[in-house]
Amino acid sequence: MHSYVDLYFTPDSESPLEISKRLKTTAGLPFIVGPHDLAFEWTTEEEFRSMLGKIHVALKGTGVFYRVETVTEETSFVEPVPWPTLPTTDRLHPAY
Repeated sequence: MHSYVDLYFTPDSESPLEISKRLKTTAGLPFIVGPHDLAFEWTTEEEFRSMLGKIHVALKGTGVFYRVETVTEETSFVEPVPWPTLPTTDRLHPAY
């Protein structure tokens, strides 16, 4: 199954860049490009609980809220693209 995590920041929370580092270090999850901020795949309840625990630890005390959505079937699943891996030729993108 696939689970998606949406993050909600406030001006008083840690910055998205700091949160990105924490999640990559603690849970091994990079931000992704698309409608959700994070995605992970799991097959057992233990895998799901483990990843959710890592995400929770990474976000604890940061002021960031999160929402988890799990889907059982996705006929149009596309492998997530890690963020900020963007085309290097598009110099008009605001990340440059």
